[in-house]
This record gives sequence, structure tokens and C-alpha cells, in this order.
Amino acid sequence: MTASTIMSTDIVTLKPDDTISDALQLMCKHAVHNLPVLDDDGTFLGLFSLRRLSRELLPKAAKLDESSLLMHINFMPDDTDELLQRLSKLGQKPVSDLLEKTSKLRLCKPDTTLPELLQLLFESPISLPVVVLKDNKKKLSGMVSNWDVLTKLTVNLLGDKAVSPCADTKKEAQT
Repeated sequence: MTASTIMSTDIVTLKPDDTISDALQLMCKHAVHNLPVLDDDGTFLGLFSLRRLSRELLPKAAKLDESSLLMHINFMPDDTDELLQRLSKLGQKPVSDLLEKTSKLRLCKPDTTLPELLQLLFESPISLPVVVLKDNKKKLSGMVSNWDVLTKLTVNLLGDKAVSPCADTKKEAQT
């Protein structure tokens, strides 16, 4: 089994100048957590994620020490209006301003083997999918998530006995 037989290929994508509001609408519509960003030539530029957006919604003081990020938010008021204002401001910015750092992304080629994919998924410091690129030109082929691997293995193991959603979905690679 290789990335090309496991990956999701029906992927919703963004352009770098799409707004964060546009991205959120697509994420809600397609129930995904991550969207790849491609330039006009289809070159992969990065990944826009809800995780990165959530981080930006925190007050600056809460982001000073990344190693203990969640330990220092008890000072933050439970004010939905303030969060909505912050989101409204962010929503006007292009997604290119909030791409996941390349160092956090795991990239592979279509011929990457299942054990190599598992290692890439395991090594990811955060639960992001592995991005499959066609060649050295960084053209997006697809994405592989833990869910894609589970689905493929379950269907191979159980065949017709595999229960939904494992048996009838592969859309989750973007989650």
C-alpha cells in the first residue's frame, strides 16, 4: 500500500489571497479542519488550519510562552463579543497570513509506503494530515490523514463487514 492508494484526492483548496472568512465558510460547508493553499499554477504553498486560526484568536499574552499556552488563559474574559471582533478582523486577512509553518507539515510522494506514512503521521507534532506532492515542483496530489489510513486498513481487513463511515468515506483527509 502506498500514499497514492490511501490518499484523499477530492480536496477543497484555497488561493493565497482568499480571505480567512472565505476559508471558514468552505471549512463549515465541507466539514474539514485543514485546507491546502495553492498558487495559480497549482503549487502547494501551505496549509490553512483551524488549529492555527484558534491560536490567533487567543490574546497576545496567552501566546507568549508556546510550551505552556493553555496554562495562562485564566485571565481571559469569557466574552464572546470580543472573540467575534477578533475573528471579524482576522476574517478580512488573506489565508496566506496564517499558513501552518512548513516545519510542522509532513510531505511525501505518491509512492511513499504505508509504514513510512504511519511514521510521518506519528512524528507530526500536531495532528495535521500528510501532504502528498506529485514531484519536486510541489504539485498537490492529495492528503493522507490518520482517518484515511484507518479507513483503508479497516476496509482491507473486514471487507464487506466494514461499517460506515469507514466503508463509504475518504473525505476526512482534510480533518
